[in-house]
Amino acid sequence: MPTGQDTPHTYRLGGKSRYALRFNPTVTFSTTTGLPLPDRRYLRVHAACAKVANMSGAGEFIDRMLRDMEDIRVLAADGSSADLFHHALRFKAEAVY
Repeated sequence: MPTGQDTPHTYRLGGKSRYALRFNPTVTFSTTTGLPLPDRRYLRVHAACAKVANMSGAGEFIDRMLRDMEDIRVLAADGSSADLFHHALRFKAEAVY
């Protein structure tokens, strides 16, 4: 959400997960490459989708997967960590693109 301050492209972060709490609650977007900054409308859509995901329980699933990716260093020999491995690969691939 925009902070309402005079600084352009400054937003207040929301969220209750331990991942959101790691960051400063206010962020200012800037660029040195000349690329356009994110459109405020897209950030609002993203925030709305995050709220829906959280209310549906998907937020808890995502938090659990991210936590497991940080905590688990070795895959289970019985294949029980296959879902975690699959999501970790997708997460890393999406971060690259």
